[in-house]
Amino acid sequence: MKAWLACTLLLLAGAAWAEEPPTAPRMQVRVHQEPAGALVEGETARIVVDMLTPDFFTDAPVLPVPHVEGVYLALSDETPGHVVDSIDGATWSGVSRTYLVTPLISGKVEIPSFDVTAHIGPQSTAVTVPTAPLTLSVQPLVLPKGVTEALIASSVKITQTVLPEDSGLHVGDSITRRVEITAEGAPAMMLPPVTFAPVRGLGLYASPPATRDVIGNQGGFVGGSRVDSASYVIQKRGRYTLPPITVRWLDSRTYTWKVSEVPAVQFHAWWGAPTRPRFALPGQGVMPRLIGFFSSDLGMLLILLAVAGWAVWTFRARLQRKLEQFRAWRYRRRHSEAAAFAALRRQHHATSAATLHTVADAWARRSAQEGAPSSVEAWCQRYGDASLKAQWTALDGALYGTTAGTWSAQALVDGLAAARKRWRHERRQRRRGIVLPPLNPA
Repeated sequence: MKAWLACTLLLLAGAAWAEEPPTAPRMQVRVHQEPAGALVEGETARIVVDMLTPDFFTDAPVLPVPHVEGVYLALSDETPGHVVDSIDGATWSGVSRTYLVTPLISGKVEIPSFDVTAHIGPQSTAVTVPTAPLTLSVQPLVLPKGVTEALIASSVKITQTVLPEDSGLHVGDSITRRVEITAEGAPAMMLPPVTFAPVRGLGLYASPPATRDVIGNQGGFVGGSRVDSASYVIQKRGRYTLPPITVRWLDSRTYTWKVSEVPAVQFHAWWGAPTRPRFALPGQGVMPRLIGFFSSDLGMLLILLAVAGWAVWTFRARLQRKLEQFRAWRYRRRHSEAAAFAALRRQHHATSAATLHTVADAWARRSAQEGAPSSVEAWCQRYGDASLKAQWTALDGALYGTTAGTWSAQALVDGLAAARKRWRHERRQRRRGIVLPPLNPA
C-alpha cells in the first residue's frame, strides 16, 4: 500500500513539473558614458552598452537608435567587444556596443531608456531588456569671432590633392581639387563642409562629399573623415589662384582654438591644347592634324609671325617713308629750341662760368633760327630786365675779366626763362596778326 501511494505521488509531481513553463534566459544590460564627466557643446563622447548573460547569444543583439532632440546619436561601426563578469558567483559573458553621442545644446541632456533584444540559449529564446536612462551634463561653448560652427576633436588634419599635377593646362581643361579633413575623436557627420570659392574665368562644379568613420586596428572608433572635391573648368587664358582653405577647431584636450590649413593653388592656363583643336572636324587624315596644330599656341604664333612678315614685305616702301619721317622728327626734336633751353635749365646750379656761357650762347643761336634774337646780349636788350642784364654782364666779365662782379646761375636761368616767355607770347600774338613787329629792332 505504501509503495502504491509513493508511485502515485511521484506521478503527480512529474505531471505538475511538466505543466510549468520553462524559465526564460536571463540577460543584464548596463549603460555608461566614456569618458565620464561633463561635456562641451559639440564634443563627442561614447555611450557603451554591455549585454551579459549566463548562457550564450545565438546572434547579435539588436539595438535601436533612439531619437533625442538636440543630440547627434549614432551606433558606431566599430567591432563589438567581448565582456566577461562575475555576478553572484556565476560567470556572465556577452558583447559590448558603442553609441557616438554629440550634444548640440547645453544643460542636462536625458538619454531615454530603450529596449535591447537578443536571442539566448539553445532554444534561441528572444529576450528584451530595457536600459536605464542616462543623463549627460553639457556646458555651453562660446564661439570666437568669425566661427559659426564648432569642431571639437583631439587632432585635425587637412590635406589636399590637385589633379592634374603638371602645369600644361589649356582653355577647356579642368583641374580637380580634393580636400580631406580627418578629425580624431569626432564623427564624420560633425566635420564641417569645405567651401570652394568661385574664381572668375573658371567654371566651378562641386561633387557630393564622402564621409566615413575611421576604425582603428583594434576595432575601436578613432575619428571621422570627410572628403570634398570640386572641378574647375578653365574658360579663359590667364593666371589663376585657388584660395587657401582653413578649418578652425577646438582641441578637446586643452580647450584651445587651433587652425588647420592647406595652401593656395596657383596655375597658368594657355590657349587651346595642341591635342584638342578649337574647331572640330570629323574624320581622320592630314586636315584634322593640321587644324589641331594651327589651333594650338605654337600654331597661332606661327600664323601671327607669317602675317606680320607678309605685311612688312608688302608695305615696306610705306614703312620706309614712315621710318624716315620718324627719324627726321626725332632729329628736329633733339635739336629744337625747346631742347636747347631744357639743357640751359639743367645748368641752374652751375658753378662754371664757361659752361654756363657756352650753353646759353648755344640756345641763343638755335632760337635765332625761329626769329628770336641771335645772342644773349640781344635777348637782354629786347626781352630782359635790369636784373637779367646785370647777371649776364657779371658772367661775361667773370669769364673774360673785363669787369668784377658776382653772378648766379639760378638768377640768370630764371631771367632768361622770363624773357623766353615774353618772346613766345609775342610770337603767338604776331601769328594771330595782333601785334606788328617793331620797325627798327635794336
